[in-house]
Amino acid sequence: QMGPFYCPGDMGIYIDTSFYDTMEQQMRAGGDFARAYVMAHEYGHHVQNLTGLAAQIRSAQQQDPQASNQLQVRMELQADCYAGVWAAKNADRIEPGDIEEGLTAAHAIGDDTLMRNAGQRPVEAAFTHGSSEQRMQWLRTGLRTGDEDQCDTFADLRR
Repeated sequence: QMGPFYCPGDMGIYIDTSFYDTMEQQMRAGGDFARAYVMAHEYGHHVQNLTGLAAQIRSAQQQDPQASNQLQVRMELQADCYAGVWAAKNADRIEPGDIEEGLTAAHAIGDDTLMRNAGQRPVEAAFTHGSSEQRMQWLRTGLRTGDEDQCDTFADLRR
């Protein structure tokens, strides 16, 4: 009942396939591309691990626990962007309606939408993956550019 996740320890991606049923039936975010987006997002975490970014962020979270959630959200949004880059690089496999399925899924699994659907008031400080709008924005960025260098969700922190 955890949903999809990436384990940096064994570099494995784990998908509880019942999550796809939940997406389709409860979140109204079904379709083959919605599923592919979820997988590509998890592969995005693998890229973060391979590039060393994940370790840098874990270190920053330990050094500044107050920034932990904000840093985690930025990791998740970058993984969304990487999912869009993957889709852009595989545009020949995209069918009519696929992009809409992905954006619908990104919206459905935004923290604000999940909190509202659970009868809670959305609290940004408690977000772990970003708002629905943020998730759609970063997926769109990857789709539009097809360039992983455009997925720097941390840029404004370095200024």
